[in-house]
Amino acid sequence: MTGNLRIPAIRTDGLQLEEHRDFQERYWRVQRLAWLGYGLAMTFALLGLTGSGGALHMQEIRFPGAVAEIPRVARWEAWDEIRMTFTGPGDEHRLRIGTDFFDLFEIGRIQPDPVESSLGSHSHVMSFTAEGTTPHEVRISTRPMHFGWTRFELGLDGENRSVRILVLP
Repeated sequence: MTGNLRIPAIRTDGLQLEEHRDFQERYWRVQRLAWLGYGLAMTFALLGLTGSGGALHMQEIRFPGAVAEIPRVARWEAWDEIRMTFTGPGDEHRLRIGTDFFDLFEIGRIQPDPVESSLGSHSHVMSFTAEGTTPHEVRISTRPMHFGWTRFELGLDGENRSVRILVLP
């Protein structure tokens, strides 16, 4: 030692530095895993698995004489749309939504307005008149008020299905 300076030992490769190689290799591994995680997040976003667009954003639920397009993934407090297309004949179409849906989602607008609306014990039922040739379409603007997994019952013209939506923060 010269004065207050400590001279590091000379390594076999000629460098005069003390490094913690094990720590550096662990750090590089963690860094590579983080980049892999970022890449997966970007891939999920491009596929639509983080809400609002993409090929996998909407799920299609088929009923006899109708199809419902519902977001597979929604974003907390972001507006989205549910579309029901009735292809079967009839002067009236009925839409039934379980009350679990209304615990987590806010309804902004229903287009067209239902002719009749009634509350059941575990559901909300709306009736729409149908004129002209099919298909007839109903659009509902929704906004999630909470995030997490949600499950509710959806019924179109008497047929019921269970629907799941993931709401991301």
